[in-house]
This record gives sequence, structure tokens and C-alpha cells, in this order.
Amino acid sequence: MTDDDAIASFSLDRAPVRGRIARLGAGALDPILRRHDYPRPVAMLLGEALTLAALVGSLLKPDARLVVQAQGQGPAPLLVAEHAAGGLRGYARLAEGAALELANANRMPPAALLGAGNLVMTLDEGEDRPTYQGVVPLEGDTLAACAEGYFRVSEQTDTNIRLAVGEVVSGDAPPLWRAGGALMQRVAGDPARGETGEDWSRASILFASVKDEELVDPALGADRLLYRLFHEEGARMAKPAPLNDRCTCDEARLTKVMRQFPREELHELIEPDGYLHARCQFCSRAYLIAPEQVGVASR
Repeated sequence: MTDDDAIASFSLDRAPVRGRIARLGAGALDPILRRHDYPRPVAMLLGEALTLAALVGSLLKPDARLVVQAQGQGPAPLLVAEHAAGGLRGYARLAEGAALELANANRMPPAALLGAGNLVMTLDEGEDRPTYQGVVPLEGDTLAACAEGYFRVSEQTDTNIRLAVGEVVSGDAPPLWRAGGALMQRVAGDPARGETGEDWSRASILFASVKDEELVDPALGADRLLYRLFHEEGARMAKPAPLNDRCTCDEARLTKVMRQFPREELHELIEPDGYLHARCQFCSRAYLIAPEQVGVASR
């Protein structure tokens, strides 16, 4: 796996481990972060959240949608990343004056950027199935640490996660946002496998040795990185699946939501050109909605 914008599962022959490894770049990460021109620490944290959404979302059924949401009362009080069938989208909300406040900042802990709050993971399997939601406090120094806490508390599964985001400069080309991430989980022991604690501890030590620069290095393929980490454990990587920048907004869904608003409120939103103007928070796509489409008379 040498290409960006892909995710693959992996396992170890000699350790009770299953996992995912992902690389995001020009097709799945950079356009999302460039679209909104976030301050650097916000862009980095959103990039980590998108990578986390890909890693966790790929563990689910193909038609499931996973939403990673972090919220608090800080300079960036809301951050949302979604994964659905390989498609990613995300956005962050900034408090008033936050762009100037964070203009010269670099990577920040989630709690410092978002404020005291929670990490929420929501699983939506569609087809009228119940939605599952898990919540943990933003108490880790990194988003990866917060997510590990989520799995420890909500899933009761030993999980290690690494996330890295950075800008890569190549020649005269403009900087490119890249991200890399890996997630590994402990496979429970059974009569054939026996107790897995010692093997899991050994694999965890190897996993912890991965560096941020290795996760985002465009010259180091994910297959080579896994070999570097786990060659003595017999690492096996499956065929990668693509990831891409894909928003799920559409006019039909938007008008359906708007029909639920009070008619008086919708009437006040009609612009001088005779349309209601709406913009997707994720992809910034603009929509012009005729009043009749939402059951409101034109002015």
C-alpha cells in the first residue's frame, strides 16, 4: 500500500491483534481542510478526527455511518468528522475571535482547543435501526488518547490508536495536508489461543514506537511501515480500500429538513432574489431553494 487516501486491515500471526492502517492526502484530507482555511491547530485536530473516523468506521458494516464529534466551550467548541462507505466529510466551528487568537498556534490538546467537554461517537446503521452513541470526557493529551478511553469505557476493548497530521512540502508545489493513523485491538483469548496478555503487551510496545513523521511520510508506504513495526510478529495486510472527500448533502434532504421549520420563519429567510439561501457546513456547497419547495408562498 503506497498510495494515499486508502485504508487497510491488518493482523499479526504471532500476537492477538487485529487493526486498521490509513493514509489520507490529496483526495481525502487536503480538500476538506483547505475548503475552510482553519487555523493550524484546528485543521490538525480535524485531520486527526477524520482519520479516526476512517479507522473506526471501517470496522463497521459497509452501509453504516460513523460520526466522531467533539464539543466543549473553547475557541473551537464543535468539531465533527463523518465516515460512510469510504466517504469522509468534516467541519469545525470557531468561536468569535478564535481565528485571530489561534493564528500563530500549533498543535494543541483537545481540551485546550475545544474546552472541557466530551468526545462522542455515533453509529447509524440506517434502515430504521437504533442509533448507538458512546460518550467520554475529553481528558487525554491527544485525540487518540481520548479515543482509547472511549473504547476502554464504552466498548471494554483494549485498543491502541495513533494519529498524525501535517503539511508536506514538495519542490515548488503548495503544501499538502496529509494524515496517517493506525488502530489495533486485542483479540480475546480462547482455548486454542490461550491467555493473550503477554503477547498483547509486546505488540503494544512495538506499536507505541511509531513516529508521527512515519505515519505521514509519503515515501513510506503503509505496508512497509507495518513491516518495520511488526516484522517479527508476522504482519499481514489486506487489500486496501479507497477513501475520498465525499459530502452527503443534497437538495432533497435539505428541503425535507426545512419543511419542518415554522412557515413564518422560512418566509423571513427569503432573500431579495426570491430564494432561500442555504450552505452546507461541511462542503460549503450553496443551495438556492424556491419557497414553494418548502411549502411557503413567495414574497
